[in-house]
Amino acid sequence: MTLPSPSAIPRVSSTSSVAVSASTLNELTPTALLRAQMHQSRGFVFFLVFATIGAGAAQMSAVLLTLTLKATELNADGAATILAISSGIVGLITLVALPVLGSMSDRSRSRFGRRRPFLVAAAVFFILGGFLLVTATSVPLFVLAHAVINLGFIATVVTATALLADQIPANKRGPASAFVSLGTPMGALLGTVIALPFGADLVPLIGIPTAIAVIAVLLLAVVLRDPQFEQRRARRSLGELLSVFWVNPLKFPNFAWVFTSRMLVFSGVAALNGFQAIYLLQSVGLAPAGLGGAILLTVVVNTGISLAVAPAIGRLSDRLNVRKPFIVAAAVILGVGLVLASMAPSFGWYLAAAGVVALGQGVYFAVELALATSVVPDPDNPAKDLAIFKIADNLPVSFVSAAAPFLLAIGVGTSGGQNFAALFVTGAVAAIVGGLSILFVRGAR
Repeated sequence: MTLPSPSAIPRVSSTSSVAVSASTLNELTPTALLRAQMHQSRGFVFFLVFATIGAGAAQMSAVLLTLTLKATELNADGAATILAISSGIVGLITLVALPVLGSMSDRSRSRFGRRRPFLVAAAVFFILGGFLLVTATSVPLFVLAHAVINLGFIATVVTATALLADQIPANKRGPASAFVSLGTPMGALLGTVIALPFGADLVPLIGIPTAIAVIAVLLLAVVLRDPQFEQRRARRSLGELLSVFWVNPLKFPNFAWVFTSRMLVFSGVAALNGFQAIYLLQSVGLAPAGLGGAILLTVVVNTGISLAVAPAIGRLSDRLNVRKPFIVAAAVILGVGLVLASMAPSFGWYLAAAGVVALGQGVYFAVELALATSVVPDPDNPAKDLAIFKIADNLPVSFVSAAAPFLLAIGVGTSGGQNFAALFVTGAVAAIVGGLSILFVRGAR
């Protein structure tokens, strides 16, 4: 099958959609379809990354700060319970929403394009969620606000990861996937910095990150050259509807191994991130008054090192046309950092260990998403499968939360205290095993 010549490819403005007829679609390979969609300009990657940063700022500023402030405003004594209930409900919604929104995006036949409507929906979710969080006067409204903000984040992430596979050739995805993967931590840093001048004033603390998110996703929607598919999809049976939540690991083992690898590596990250605050207080001896500044410093170190490393490794990975060796190296580095953190006698030591973890994360983020986009079961409809892949970011939090009480109690006896070394070393083992499991992926280097 011959590819269409460049002169036969339609060219339109950056804000328009490209109509692809059913007959043409059937004749095109995925590579030719990418050409028919028109190669995006270099500026496209900037707007893609900016959208993920904006979404991360809105979501992470809520998770790290404003949800706690609002819960305390509603009920100071029961704030922890409110947050626990809300996080549990939103966590379940996330597991369902990721593949559902991904599948809807793949099947979209809107005249406005395939992915663009979901960026607009994300902006609406952010606006509505921010408004509800500012004005909530009850726990149900608080939970609803949390859920709606998270839906905005999910819609953005699902669309951004799908666009990596849609619009960027496989051998050039390294830097772009690195920046997209770093969008959430960069957004967390942006949201934290924004919060510093405003104390506990919820209106700017919620309003500014929300505005950034809305502007960022709408800018991506405007510049996106988004294909419009004219043929309609047949209605799905109940079995087909349920299949959006699963990818057969026997039929698609490569995807299953990439998912497993990410879940195990992120379990190591979750072990550290989820318990670093209490670890710094109880084991390192940090004073409560200095905890906020210490956490901010770790966020700066983590994001800074990851951001410095990931794009360069992504470009090197593209140039060498290999991914797996970098993933194995990243997991080993991350595991070493976790072991070093488990032995920290001071905050300085812990910060250095966090830097090693950040180095591992940076290398991992540079290549792992790029590898995942190359092994999706259906390359022409990647959003649903990549959304399932993103579930591997969320499940480790639940696994670590369930296992942590048992690990922390190992060898403690009646003397009290908690065995953070057992938790962090277990996380290190999980990360290294996750890195090695990527070697089972066939047909990729």
